[in-house]
Amino acid sequence: MHDFCMSEELALDFSIDELDLSVVSALQLNPRASWAEVGRVLGVDASTVSRRWTGLADAGAAWVSCQPLFTPVPALAFVEITTAAGRALDVAAELAGDAQAMTIDVSAGARDLLVTAVCVDAYQLSAYLLERVSRIPDVRSVQSHIIAGAYAEASQWRLRSLDAQQEARVRATLPKRPGESARRELGERDHALVAALSRDGRASLAELAEVIGASETTARRRLDALIARGQIRLRCELARDLTGFPVSEWFFVRVPSDRIDAAAKSLATIPEVRAVLSAAGPFNLLVAVWLRNVVDGQRLETQVMRKLPHIEFVDRSVVIRPFKLVGRMLDARGFATGVVPLELGRVIV
Repeated sequence: MHDFCMSEELALDFSIDELDLSVVSALQLNPRASWAEVGRVLGVDASTVSRRWTGLADAGAAWVSCQPLFTPVPALAFVEITTAAGRALDVAAELAGDAQAMTIDVSAGARDLLVTAVCVDAYQLSAYLLERVSRIPDVRSVQSHIIAGAYAEASQWRLRSLDAQQEARVRATLPKRPGESARRELGERDHALVAALSRDGRASLAELAEVIGASETTARRRLDALIARGQIRLRCELARDLTGFPVSEWFFVRVPSDRIDAAAKSLATIPEVRAVLSAAGPFNLLVAVWLRNVVDGQRLETQVMRKLPHIEFVDRSVVIRPFKLVGRMLDARGFATGVVPLELGRVIV
């Protein structure tokens, strides 16, 4: 499960500067941009960009992950878990090895763990929740919220370390992909490619070709096809403690049904908001935010209620320990220590 690890001492001593943030910002826009392309945008040479990224990646401070989207609409659930006293980390560690447990947060408040679960269909999702999660020793209760849609996704959150002109230049480096929309059955090579990209979303074509036992041309073609068909999403992440927004919170929101769309779209425009999910259940919107401090969460809530008085913030939870993010295992500061590829099974799509 753990393909790399980093000492806690290194994580505590690690720091970054504006150039590091700019490199990560560029890769948030184009995760596989070449170092030469990033260097031209930032006004530095390619070797400097490569060296900076290697330092970040080796420390687990930043990484490019791969989120497979094998089905057009995968089955998603946001799961609240309460555990026996003092056993939250044990349950989190038990779940962390599951590909279906895409993201895991240890939280304060009415629930001990917040888990984003993903499966290829609703049948497998229900089986996972009922036959796997609920039966783990020390799990005391499970409340699941089926995700109906996303108005904002964490993969779209940006550091905003680049100016508008730099952002436009990075976006111009994105490859022009054919409008291929027809999905097809994934072969063994496709699954091997996804697993390799889950470990390192910036793996070279030579490395990917070796993994799938094919030429670099074939590796490039298959990679381009997976992206063009929307079957994978590459995303660049930075350890949360290094972003300037060390506090993570989830808001559990209730909105009148006829105002969900407008409210969700408004929430999605707030810079601190990482995700806005519509859900079936007692809370019809789930909102994730990254903040500079806990007080900012209270201020944000007040500002939103003034702008959108029909919104009811029913509950909130502060994340006290990140544990897993889109398959990436995290330490207490949010640094990557390993990876569990999101391999959800062989599916005809």
